[in-house]
Amino acid sequence: MVSLDPFPRLTESVGKYLSNPRVVILSVVLSKVFLDRVYNYAKIANPNAKTDSEGNETLDVLEYYYPTTSAEVYGHLSSYGPKGRMAYQSMLVYDSAFLLSRTIVLCLLMYYAFRSAPKWARPGVWIPVATTIFDLIENTLIYALIAMYPRRLDILAQVTAYAIMWKWFWLWATVASLCIGLLAGIYYGFHGLLAESVLMERDKEKRDMAKRHLSAAMQRAKETQDRVRRENSDKTKKDR
Repeated sequence: MVSLDPFPRLTESVGKYLSNPRVVILSVVLSKVFLDRVYNYAKIANPNAKTDSEGNETLDVLEYYYPTTSAEVYGHLSSYGPKGRMAYQSMLVYDSAFLLSRTIVLCLLMYYAFRSAPKWARPGVWIPVATTIFDLIENTLIYALIAMYPRRLDILAQVTAYAIMWKWFWLWATVASLCIGLLAGIYYGFHGLLAESVLMERDKEKRDMAKRHLSAAMQRAKETQDRVRRENSDKTKKDR
């Protein structure tokens, strides 16, 4: 049967070795720590970062502008200045650490979201893994561009733009898969409970039927014993 998971062994390994509560807690804590560092360095890289509707600063850096050409990539890198570019490199290091710790959480969410679905319909954990791979490639390319600056290598900058595009594609694919997994978990979980309730009802009916048969058998046995006693009693009276 065709399966959506091309790497079932990887999925089994994630479910077997990473489902430890300590691993989950550690990955969540590390993700939070690394993400805080990412925000701190992002503020230095771009002190004029945009804010959200509540006035909170956002990660207003290169990859969030979806560059499509090498000129756009270098335009953003140039705008950060020497100090900003150094901070950007530090941010990329912490961002890579964040990605690795976040991957554990995403893989476990994907694993458990589709756990109740039919085996062929489980996509496994390769989508969040692919997201992390493209994200790490993007970080490596941007780091290399900054390290070579002010020397320009347009072909590498263009590849970076493509890597950013693919990173976002896989990230949204992960988000969509998790949403589908949530709905699938609710759907198959409900049907699983319904099936269990039907089985429990059938078991109850079988138990009730067995009780009735047992009661009827005991009643017949009692009637037989009473009849035998009466017959013995009548026989005894006749003998007298």
